[in-house]
Amino acid sequence: MLGFALRESAPVGVELLEGDLPVLDIRDRAAVERALAAGRPQAVINAAAYTDVDGCESHEAEALAVNAAGAGCVATACAAAGIPMLHLSTDYVFDGRIPVPGEYGEEDAVAPLSAYGRTKLAGERAVAGAGGLHWIVRTQWLYGLRGRNFVDTMLRLASEREVLSVVDDQFGSPTSTHDLAPLLWRMLQQRPAGGLYHATNSGSCSWFGFAAEIFRQSGTKIALAATDSRSLGRPAPRPARSVLSNAKLRAALGGGLPRWEDALARYLARRSTEVAR
Repeated sequence: MLGFALRESAPVGVELLEGDLPVLDIRDRAAVERALAAGRPQAVINAAAYTDVDGCESHEAEALAVNAAGAGCVATACAAAGIPMLHLSTDYVFDGRIPVPGEYGEEDAVAPLSAYGRTKLAGERAVAGAGGLHWIVRTQWLYGLRGRNFVDTMLRLASEREVLSVVDDQFGSPTSTHDLAPLLWRMLQQRPAGGLYHATNSGSCSWFGFAAEIFRQSGTKIALAATDSRSLGRPAPRPARSVLSNAKLRAALGGGLPRWEDALARYLARRSTEVAR
């Protein structure tokens, strides 16, 4: 999903050298080194990850191999070749216990609750420890074209059910890949100081609030009921409040991303066009 958005938003004149399974496995250090030697890129974006949050609970070793060791392979190879690297991470590195209306900054203490969060945090540390120029960008609640996402799931379920229950005790910032991807390109062009950055659409809501706005903007009529995380019985614990502060990003780039409600409106309009084709 993010890869598609990165591809379509690549700046004019940028040639993309894409690597994905089965052609390139980031767990294979030698394969990564060969790809860098053959392509000789000016920068690398690592958007690869084991993202099945609940699946990570029972497959933590596999998730660690991708999210930590794999990220480390890419970072080490990039550092050795003198290639800057941009790595994607997640709000799940936090425990979500920050008081309302707080937001997590880049230097706030991390305390992941889930296997997914632990493996992504290990990946952050592997990238930072490789010693090369890098940017670690934490984001959250992604949706966009060419991938399963919350917006599409809500609209599908609304067509199948009369009542829909959505959790109202998890808060974050819905983020469109079609906003995030151009921002990542901007980072590579402007080259801010290396390190950690948070990048999300501005504003925040609960998953229930996100669903309500999806249905409001799309004109979908459905009875929406609020529930809590415990009622769902999901294997992986989620942070209750993991809103990310974008202050560092805005200062570094001279601006951030638009409101999540505006991003949703643009996505729904584009989604409607795509479905009509």
